[in-house]
Amino acid sequence: PDLTVISFNMLKACSRTGLVSRPSASQPAVRIGFHTIRCKSPFQPVIFKSSGNVALSRAVVVYAGKTEAAKAPQYQPKNAKDAIETGLVAFNERKDYKEAVRLFEASLQMKPNDEEAMAALYNLGCAYTKLKQFKPAADSIVKAINDYNLKLSVALKDDDLAQLRERREWVEALTEVKGGLSRQTKIDLRTEARAPFRFPRVILLGGLAIGAALGLYIITLRLIRAVQGGPDAPDLEESIRNFGINTAALVGLGFFLYRDLKEKKKSVKITDREEQLSRLQVDMGSGRVLPLIRFRGQVRPIILAGSRAYVDKALKSAEPHYLNLRDRGVSVVPVVMDEPAPKAGPTELDPDAKIRALKKEFMKQQADSSKGFSKRGGEASPATSSDGEQDASSSGTDKKEAVLGGLVDADKKWRLSAYDMEEWKTWITEQRAFAKLPTDEKNCYIQVQLDGTVRTSGVGTPDWSKITEDLPLLDSLRTRFTDGVGPSI
Repeated sequence: PDLTVISFNMLKACSRTGLVSRPSASQPAVRIGFHTIRCKSPFQPVIFKSSGNVALSRAVVVYAGKTEAAKAPQYQPKNAKDAIETGLVAFNERKDYKEAVRLFEASLQMKPNDEEAMAALYNLGCAYTKLKQFKPAADSIVKAINDYNLKLSVALKDDDLAQLRERREWVEALTEVKGGLSRQTKIDLRTEARAPFRFPRVILLGGLAIGAALGLYIITLRLIRAVQGGPDAPDLEESIRNFGINTAALVGLGFFLYRDLKEKKKSVKITDREEQLSRLQVDMGSGRVLPLIRFRGQVRPIILAGSRAYVDKALKSAEPHYLNLRDRGVSVVPVVMDEPAPKAGPTELDPDAKIRALKKEFMKQQADSSKGFSKRGGEASPATSSDGEQDASSSGTDKKEAVLGGLVDADKKWRLSAYDMEEWKTWITEQRAFAKLPTDEKNCYIQVQLDGTVRTSGVGTPDWSKITEDLPLLDSLRTRFTDGVGPSI
């Protein structure tokens, strides 16, 4: 026996000579003692030719450069409660979110009571969020709220759902939860907010029109009797005059009612388009993708859509007005319409990021000059993030200062990168037709106000000087009381 077989099945042998090597990331290998034999597949038997002085102490199969021992069998919970408790251990202690998902889903198949089902669904949503599977995460939370009376406030405060609450999936989930506002209801409310007196005016005009119609019906009957004549017939001249008055009233009221209803229908279409715009997404980098609705109240986006040359020219022409535009909360969203969606990769550094990087370098130089001591007698200074902003997690106070409406200051970039370019292109194409922009000019811009309404759409390069003059400063009283007032195009 100068041959030792290391395998569960007897297949053809391979020689040791020329096969001793280190494991690679692409090919499995067998480690025997201090030697490694490369295999053609992880299922091929390995026959090691012993030289008499090699101790075959252990043999471990290595896949993709990692040593993989025999997997322990998965834990099989006894009941729904056991599955939930074991899943929480996997979630909180081992950070094994895939195993937590398996156990929470298993608990739902084990006839849980309402309390157990609510806990399983909620924790399942948390585990899916950690795995960045946001759609099933949102669906689990919605089901826990709608079917098992979970309080929405719990999901709004849980740090484990922080990533989900930033996403479009969460915005859409809020329209489905019990007690939430549906998308159509939101559209109706935003439409009425633009013309707050239109609804009571429609009610008033409608009531008067119904009264005028009933009066016209009665007067018509009297007019017929007056024309027929007779001892009891009403006065013909008076009947004709009343008939004319009621007819004119009904026509006038009908005209104003029709005008208001037509304007409402048009406003609903505009609001619907703006709600679609609010769900378009922006790539913030580092795996964060935010819907545009998250920027409402803090950023005035201007979309630049057209050829690459047009977008570059428009950005270049904005440079002299950069500081004034930023003081007014303006950010640009470049969308190149004649190019395929770019592949993921490094993007050009935003001007604001450059400033923060310089600030970080300056702070680092100050820290180096202090030779490791802080300004307050050895107390550690607040942590600084990679972009030069103070780390929001360094203290509770810092977090309150840095976060406003779900955005940190670093999110309010000058240049926002469109995510899912095809969605953006589709919306822009429809907006061009909706705003009746000239078809012979393919380059256009779309200016959005703080409240998400479209302020204007136009062709060619934006007049940055006029935009600067028209827009008030972000923190001015005029911004608070007049932003969003005016027509939307």
